[in-house]
Amino acid sequence: MPPSSDRDVVFILAPARSCSTVAIALLSGHPLLYGFPELLIFTADTIGGLLGPHEQLDLPSDWRSAQQSGILRAVAEIHDGDQDEAAISRARTWLAERADWPTTRLLDHLLDAVRPRTGMEKSPDTLNTPTALKRCLEAYPRARYLHLTRHPHSTAVSMAGHRARIDGGRPTAAERRGTLTHCWWTWYRQHTNAVVALNALPPQRWLRIRAEDLIGDPLRHLPRVLRWLEVEVDDTILRDMCEVSRWPFTGGGESGRLRGGDPGFLDDPVLRPVPAPPPMRYDPHVGFDHATWREYARLAALLGYR
Repeated sequence: MPPSSDRDVVFILAPARSCSTVAIALLSGHPLLYGFPELLIFTADTIGGLLGPHEQLDLPSDWRSAQQSGILRAVAEIHDGDQDEAAISRARTWLAERADWPTTRLLDHLLDAVRPRTGMEKSPDTLNTPTALKRCLEAYPRARYLHLTRHPHSTAVSMAGHRARIDGGRPTAAERRGTLTHCWWTWYRQHTNAVVALNALPPQRWLRIRAEDLIGDPLRHLPRVLRWLEVEVDDTILRDMCEVSRWPFTGGGESGRLRGGDPGFLDDPVLRPVPAPPPMRYDPHVGFDHATWREYARLAALLGYR
């Protein structure tokens, strides 16, 4: 179990393809908040383990390396105020020299560096395994959690499309259907993990919001989040927050290969309209039976989708 930290931090809990990169860039526009790229902190016990081989061996190594670059970007930006190749190289050396550090010690270091701003982090991998989520909950007893949701159909379709881009090739119709079924299951499993964990916490420590609302109409829905975070809200701050291209972790760095978030948003960091969530309807082509559908629909209703 990682050592317990007394730092204040906000974690965005969301499966992949839930607009969480846009959300953290949006929130990072507040003068008292600082949004990190995906740090994957809770996927390993130590920095060495974090930057080494990962358990998801079915993922291409270059893709995993791109995701792991979030930690390099954060260290380079915090230490040097830059993410050019020299700064990234120095960050890599700095991390290698501290390979035995617990990953929570690294996050504490970053949180201390951005004070008095409150650090915010989001990594879909935190919800991917019970072990990672348990590490998060136990390591930061003062943390607050923003549970970001997205309609299951939109999430699953986006997940499947993203996976197809990673894998390349031309999947058959059966393979596409199998991938989509798996993506629905991933949505269900990860949000179930979040709901169970958050229900065990005091209600003031977490807030649930739909990405369709937060990203689709930020001027209306951001104040609710900011009041929960107990930071100032006014029209000027809200307008500045919507300038998401100011987030320092957009783009791909000097090499063009740095990631740590959704590649599409990082390469073109603008707020885009988010369609209103469609009604929940059973689709026999997705590949699960009515009993499974009822379970998915029950969870979707709890998250605000009917």
